[in-house]
Amino acid sequence: MSNKIIQNTGFGLLEVLIAIVIVSIGLLGLAALQSKSLQSLQEGDNIATAAVIANDVVQRMLANPYITAQGRQGYLELDTSGDIGTAGGVTPWAAGVLAGSPEILRCYSADATESCYASGATVGNSADHIDALNNLALLDQVETRELAWNLLPDGEIKICFDSTNALDSWTCDGVAVRNTDRKENVYTVKIRWNNLFTDSSQVYSVQFTAYCTDDDAAFCGN
Repeated sequence: MSNKIIQNTGFGLLEVLIAIVIVSIGLLGLAALQSKSLQSLQEGDNIATAAVIANDVVQRMLANPYITAQGRQGYLELDTSGDIGTAGGVTPWAAGVLAGSPEILRCYSADATESCYASGATVGNSADHIDALNNLALLDQVETRELAWNLLPDGEIKICFDSTNALDSWTCDGVAVRNTDRKENVYTVKIRWNNLFTDSSQVYSVQFTAYCTDDDAAFCGN
């Protein structure tokens, strides 16, 4: 009788296990890559949102040149006062402002002659007109800061003078960069939010030049 050697040409258990391990490693790598891609996409979204908000702040300030020209007593005053921190954050601060200054909602009046004027104010009266501009600036602060808080993780805004040009830093040195001949200052708008993936702060900044009327250190000078 002759002996015949039968060869098994199929896959053995060992080969199957090795294939499963290789495929698993590949899938884990793909999952990690997808996670990183989603993180980058989300953070890219946050940067784009911060840029839109920062430019919205700039446009509002340029549209209200009288208050912007007051420098530290204008749009910058809110950040130097620390009122938001004292109130416990953006949301309670905004609620307090709306409750204490209901006239700012008149900025949305359908009657253009009442826009931002307090009830009983006289259109054409210079003091009432300045009050209306202050109301508009206060509404700008409420809307933009709530926008940053609602659209970005722990989003906040800072408007300041900063001579360091450290656009990636949340800190402002408060030093005015000023062209005294033209009476213009460089204003800085900073947006900060929490990067949820790295658990660290991210900052987006923009600078622009605008008229600033008073050389005194309380307003536009140093």
